[in-house]
Amino acid sequence: MDITKRILFFNAKREKCESTSPHLGLAMLAAVLNGKDHEVLVVDYQFKHDAPSPETFINEFKPDVIGLTLYTATMREAAKIMDVVFKFKIPIMVGGPHATLYYDRLDDRIDYIILGEAENVIETVVINAKIETKSQIIKTEPPDPKKLPYPDFTSFFSYNDVRNYPLLMSRGCPNDCNFCCVHLISTRKWRFRYPEDCVDELLYAKRKLPDLNSVIIYDDNPMLVKKHITRFIKMYLEKDIDLPLNIINTRADRLDEDVIKLLKEVKCPSIALGVESGDPEVFETINKGETLDEIKKTAKLIKKHKIPLYLCFVIGLEGDTLEKTEHSINFANKLKPDHIYWNMITPFRGTKIREWYDINGKVSSLVNHSSWVDGDFMCEEPCAETPEFTVDERKKAYVMAILRTNDTRLKLTDILRLIPYVKKYTLYKDFIYWLPEKIRSDFKQFIFLIRQATEVYREKGGKELIKRINRY
Repeated sequence: MDITKRILFFNAKREKCESTSPHLGLAMLAAVLNGKDHEVLVVDYQFKHDAPSPETFINEFKPDVIGLTLYTATMREAAKIMDVVFKFKIPIMVGGPHATLYYDRLDDRIDYIILGEAENVIETVVINAKIETKSQIIKTEPPDPKKLPYPDFTSFFSYNDVRNYPLLMSRGCPNDCNFCCVHLISTRKWRFRYPEDCVDELLYAKRKLPDLNSVIIYDDNPMLVKKHITRFIKMYLEKDIDLPLNIINTRADRLDEDVIKLLKEVKCPSIALGVESGDPEVFETINKGETLDEIKKTAKLIKKHKIPLYLCFVIGLEGDTLEKTEHSINFANKLKPDHIYWNMITPFRGTKIREWYDINGKVSSLVNHSSWVDGDFMCEEPCAETPEFTVDERKKAYVMAILRTNDTRLKLTDILRLIPYVKKYTLYKDFIYWLPEKIRSDFKQFIFLIRQATEVYREKGGKELIKRINRY
């Protein structure tokens, strides 16, 4: 007789940052389990900060098994959820990046710790789940994405609120950037899905989730093969998906004029390039496999086609200093980005940058630390330092960077909170430079929003415009 179970998945929230799209990995697991006639509920607190408490869902759904996806940046919130689960004496399984990298440092009351991608093992774990006397470590073989079902977002709490659809086109990345841990989680082998299947999934998704506003590709390396991405975009246009397409994790060396033109045609809202460092010596240590000249060239093409240019930098890479951060600032300003991300290095276990820090500096606890700055203009306390680049110097470098490059997360309303940092690090000239630039850029952004609103009104009508204004 077939065994059917009820599975409740949780994803913990990060206080300062609410996701605009639901968790794709949990949607994939829900699809696998639902396809085997199990019943699944996914509660993604990162997507819905105001969702009811874990106790509420456990009492009402009455699950046989509970699963959590773990991220280093949200471990404190995840630990709170686990404490609740332990009280109910229900088998608990965990997975995700933090579980994979730090499986030997997790609470020993966890029954199952799944390393890597879980689609091939999840049903076996669920069927056999019981309270264990010690944590069971389950190693996985990466699945072929072509054989996976479409993700099931209808299993999510408040799935009708999904507006931005996360699309999986591939997994894995063959590159060897020294600060990146992707290969430790989803391997260096690039595994792709057929573009036809991806487009069919989107047509299906539009029927299931009629209020979608956009599609976002979160792949580890979505642009690796030009013919793959261009074929997909052309089919996306031919099938009239008619949703703006955003692609995360783009690389300058994989973008040429043909691809940029297609992205313009498919209403890509922005293109982000990972620069990481504008200092040639620091950049060389990253081992990105591309050059600063390629980044400059691609940035110019993006600007030429009037697509908003986003740049990403990391403070604290191998050999970085306060002075070398200034080189990154100067490099960024030459490219004239529309938005810029200044992230603080997080040396994850197993990466080459962590090995370098273990020899040349020191790393404090990474728990609940995120390099990603969102929801607030100020970064979290740096979790790594060297004698040449102390924690305090890194904080100064960050404030200097957001002032000199006019980081759009820094608002005029933040002035009262900003001034103490300006005083502490004697950045008066930078502040005086920033203020009029900020006023000018805010006005420019206002005009941009007016134009967007006008376009939505012409294409979709007043009702859709009001809905988007309310959501914005």
